[in-house]
Formats: sequence, C-alpha cells, structure tokens
Amino acid sequence: MNTLNFDPKTQRFQNLYPIKTPKMTLKQSLRAAQEILYKSAQKIPTSKIPQIKPNLEAFEKASDRLKFIWFGHSTVLLNIDGIKVLLDPMFSLYASPIKGIIKRFQPPVLMLKELPYIDVIVISHDHYDHLDKKSIQFFKDKETRFVVPLGIKRYMMKWGILEQKIVELDWHESYQMDSIHFTATPAHHFSGRNLLGHNKTLWASWVIKGKNANVFFSGDSAYSPHFKEIGERYGAFDVAFMENGQYDKRWINAHMMPEQTVQAIKDIQAKFFVPIHWSMFRLSPHHWLDPIIQSLKITKEQNVLILNPFLGEIMSIPLH
Repeated sequence: MNTLNFDPKTQRFQNLYPIKTPKMTLKQSLRAAQEILYKSAQKIPTSKIPQIKPNLEAFEKASDRLKFIWFGHSTVLLNIDGIKVLLDPMFSLYASPIKGIIKRFQPPVLMLKELPYIDVIVISHDHYDHLDKKSIQFFKDKETRFVVPLGIKRYMMKWGILEQKIVELDWHESYQMDSIHFTATPAHHFSGRNLLGHNKTLWASWVIKGKNANVFFSGDSAYSPHFKEIGERYGAFDVAFMENGQYDKRWINAHMMPEQTVQAIKDIQAKFFVPIHWSMFRLSPHHWLDPIIQSLKITKEQNVLILNPFLGEIMSIPLH
C-alpha cells in the first residue's frame, strides 16, 4: 500500500497535499445543507434538459476515433479500441441513502437494460453519486469487469459481484485489458458512505490509455499540484473528463471552482475538456447551469478547447 496516501495509525486514506481552507462548523454545515435541500426551487431545471437518444449501433461501429456518450453528472460511456468502458455509472433516482433527497433532474437517456455490452466499469470513489448500488448490481450476472480504488471491492462483493471480476488498485497501479491500460492516479477528495466510513476507502482519478487514445477521468477532486504531476507523468491527453460542478468556496478542499477546473485541464495537458459532475443532481447552492456558463466563458478567454455535448449525444474525437 502507498504510505503517502494511507495513515497506518488511523487506518484511513489521506490526500497528498494540504489545502488551507477554514473548517466548517456544524452550524455552517447545516446552513449549507439547508441551502441545497430547501432553497433550490429557482436553481434546478424548470423543464426537461435537452437530450438525444443515442444510436448504439453507430456507437459500437469500429472506428479509428475515440467515441463517448455523457449521461449527465459523472457517468460516461467510452468506446476505446472497441472496448466499452462505463465510468461512475449512476442510473438511480436518488444520489443518497435516503429516498427523497438528492433526486435526479430527469430519467437517464438510456435505462441500464438498454446499454450495450459493457466490458469494464471504472469507479472513482464510494460517494453515492459515483458508486451506485442499483447500477452495480445490474451487472452481477454479466461478464463485466470492475476496476476500482482500494477498499471498494468489499461493497461490490456484498452486492453480489464475484471477487474475480474486481480489480482493486492503489494510486499509480495499472490493470490491462486487451489493448487498454487502466491506471489509478491521485485525486484530492475524501470518501465515506456513512459517518463511520470516513476515508476508509481510496478515491482516485483515472488514466485510460489505448492504442492511440489517452483519456483522463478526474472523478471528484479539489485543485492541487497532483494535476501537474499527472500531466508530466502520463500526459498529454486527447480528452479529459474533468469535474466542473457542485462547487462552493466553503468546500474548496473537496471540489474545484470553475477557474481551477480550467487550470487543471492545462496542468494535465489535455487537448479537449469535457465538463462533468453537473446537470443531473443538485449538490451545491449554485444554479444548475452555472458550471457550464462559467466553463464556456473561461475556456474562451484562455483558448482551451471545450466539448459540450447534449445528454446522450455520441461524440467522436479524432486521434493523432
């Protein structure tokens, strides 16, 4: 185990770099929760978000390009070298252990049963909006493999996934399937699905490298020097799926502000930026559209190439 990200005394994982930010008091935390849960009427979509039902036959067709479909929030389906890779599948109605809280804005553009055969599922961390029990259990009788950070295997085995289908990795460890290399890389975040599970599982970003395509998936992360280090070690990237939503200065230790997201794209040396972690759940007080408005503005000012697909739209990226 990497001693840089694990404290043997507390038996908990930790981040590589400290971020100086005031800790929120209980009163401040409760106020933030109230803003998200009860003062959101004017900050969620008032009509259905435009989406496109993807032509899966076209998506699966062999190509020398990288194809992907974004389903909202952080759920992305890749077709890389003919291998279908599903990132942080979240198809449930609620991103919470409590029904009625953190409800998705609208049904997924595809139901789980409508997905093509999935070769690999990659998980970034164990929070409910990224590790969804219902979505994982759908694949328990399939041959799909799971590539996850340390500690997450126990959840999946409890949910009926056979141990031999699960590959658990520390930061900078890799797993190869056919021509694809999956490498767990650092993120600056935290984990836990209950009060007692804080940081008992690892969180990660991912480098997914095929014959010609090099993809970065941020998972959830605050901004820190780890992005530049990833770019120097694993870049440049053809595309980066980078978190750009659910931010607030009060939790800058866990998520990036919009200008930090764009800087992270430059740090990892990505050609194209695809904003994720927005448009399906409300986990922050900002207006649901603010992430993409800010990202479009900042990328234009800084000459960063951004892809802003519709939900369900098949995107195709030319490779060098």
